[in-house]
Amino acid sequence: MNLEKKLEAELKHYRELGQKNPQVDAQMLMMNALQNRRSNLISPQSKKWAYLVSVGLPPFGLLFALRYYFGNEDDAKQVAFVCTLLTVISVVGIWLLGKVLFSGSGVSLDQIQQINPNDLRQLTQ
Repeated sequence: MNLEKKLEAELKHYRELGQKNPQVDAQMLMMNALQNRRSNLISPQSKKWAYLVSVGLPPFGLLFALRYYFGNEDDAKQVAFVCTLLTVISVVGIWLLGKVLFSGSGVSLDQIQQINPNDLRQLTQ
């Protein structure tokens, strides 16, 4: 995971800095880095809403994906990818459901296109 590698490199840098200069408190720098990593994540509640919108209202899931893709949180790109994936899966699912429903009704697209608008007007009057 990219976040873990970045954190590991940062902690290694602090350790080396503490060995080179004894006046530097490397442990405090490491603790601060760990606390900042936890605070720079997207909250679970925000992720949950983004995922629900991506599944329930597929086009709007792409808006969440764009928002998080350009966000500055550490896990923003991962959340954007999941939102995009859920949106695509939801769109495909809705399309397949519609196709199954129309095929089960015994009506083809050609038959629907051959409906005369005047006949519909007569039915509604």
